[in-house]
Amino acid sequence: MAAFARITVLFALALLPACDFFVDGEGTPGTTKAPTGPVAPKKDGAEEGDTKDEGGFVYNPFGKRDPFKPFIDKSGAAQVAEEANGPTQKFDLDQYHLVGIIWGVDRPRALVQDPENIGHVIEVGSYVGKNWGKVTLISSAEVVVTEEYQTLDGELVVNNMSMKLPVDESGSLR
Repeated sequence: MAAFARITVLFALALLPACDFFVDGEGTPGTTKAPTGPVAPKKDGAEEGDTKDEGGFVYNPFGKRDPFKPFIDKSGAAQVAEEANGPTQKFDLDQYHLVGIIWGVDRPRALVQDPENIGHVIEVGSYVGKNWGKVTLISSAEVVVTEEYQTLDGELVVNNMSMKLPVDESGSLR
């Protein structure tokens, strides 16, 4: 047992100089100490702030996006909502067809049909489509669904999609 403790202490002492590479004198991880030797003179034509030195290229991440950050921001609300998709969110919005509208009541409703020929009753506030489109208006002839998303630049884009009741050649509703 004493031999094991002695080997552990020797191993820790052997690794002690390597810790200086990862932690500077103030205990901040991820930085290295500046060299203490003489500084090499600059070459002819070299300017202050050059990113190359004698060892090769030095990457400067200032002003660049994080390459490991995903393009689509799935923050907390989107992740929770993604797990709780409803039956009207299995397909894209353009794959749903408006079949009928119940109009002239306190809360108007609409009947949409998905590609599997299953009917779903929706009302104002219901979510339809994979992109979390929200029903914002139900009128006598159409349903308006609003999709909101962010671009890579962080701009909010609002897209209003309209689903209209089918009409025949004479212009009357089918």
